[in-house]
Amino acid sequence: MPLDPACSSPQLEPITLCALVLGRIQIGIARASDGVLQWLAARSIRESLLAALRQEGHAFTEERFFAWYAGLETLSDGASSRLRAPRALCHAVLTELRHSPWAVLAQSAEHLQRAFMAPSDFHGGADHEELHSVIEEARALVSALARSDEGHPFHAVGLLFEGAMKSPRFAREERCLNVVRGITADRDDGTNCRWALDILAGRYLAPHHGLPLAVPLPGLVSLPAAPHGAEDFLATDAAMATAMAIAGLHDAFRRLDHMLEQAERDVAVIDTRLRDRRSSGRSRELAIFLAGFGSLSGRQIEQVIGVSRPGVRIVTSALEAEGLAIAHRSRNAARVYSFAPHDAPSRPAQDCLSELALTSSAIDEYEASMQAIDGLLRRSSVTGLSD
Repeated sequence: MPLDPACSSPQLEPITLCALVLGRIQIGIARASDGVLQWLAARSIRESLLAALRQEGHAFTEERFFAWYAGLETLSDGASSRLRAPRALCHAVLTELRHSPWAVLAQSAEHLQRAFMAPSDFHGGADHEELHSVIEEARALVSALARSDEGHPFHAVGLLFEGAMKSPRFAREERCLNVVRGITADRDDGTNCRWALDILAGRYLAPHHGLPLAVPLPGLVSLPAAPHGAEDFLATDAAMATAMAIAGLHDAFRRLDHMLEQAERDVAVIDTRLRDRRSSGRSRELAIFLAGFGSLSGRQIEQVIGVSRPGVRIVTSALEAEGLAIAHRSRNAARVYSFAPHDAPSRPAQDCLSELALTSSAIDEYEASMQAIDGLLRRSSVTGLSD
């Protein structure tokens, strides 16, 4: 259900809007099917990876990300050596999500880590250790936060923001000054590693602070850069934490709510199209990964759903026949599949007849007819002998 337009009016406090969205999330997850939760887990992984890469300063399009994830291209043409290696970064995020207390998320992360085929980083050796330290510091910060019995997340997320603002690793950086041709201007490169707090935030808020699942909340801990030379910057951190926390939480919850809505729509289409298919469920599993996570190559599909190369052709052909997926060739001729619901082409009459012949009622009718014929033949045989 869409929010009532009145709920977006300026008269409502941000904390009230946040509570309304949280209520919608609780209801959505309570009624969610297994397919919706699998979709949500796959999409949460994708959004966590995209957010981490962008917070670290990498510039790319989503299309380029999927090609890079499949090992078909570099992430960007102008990668900077001062940035942490993208493969090492995504590997660190996937490894952490594999240990999530939410079993569906942990399993999805394991499948997608097997399908992670991005090119090796040229200078990523030292980054692995550094990224491990970032996540350990984020875990230590979250673990040190005071716990309460409040069933809502507002005070808890305020503590999370306050802890981030006081942390040497995660705090806002002061803007630097650049002087170009005698003109002084602020320089803010925008890079940070607060993605590590975002992927742990769901564990912190669930289930004791209202969030039903330990789902990552990418983009939650967003802190604007401090003004250059602000002497009272540290003194105002505690006062600013609550307001920024509620705003960040509202935005994160709205994104999660929108994901739940899209998951329900996509899974309903998938279940409707595949309802009459006789299969082991691999077609449905792949369709949910394509809808939730994004495009996958044939090699990746082998790893994600655990089938052979001929099995990939069978499963993807089924999805294409039902109008759930399309295939295209990458620049190096690899076949890539994407979720794209469209009108399925009408199947020839020969296919319809073959499916009808394999239904259980048709098989029962066929066996009954054969038994009747056998009985008639036996009676004819006995009559012939007696004559």
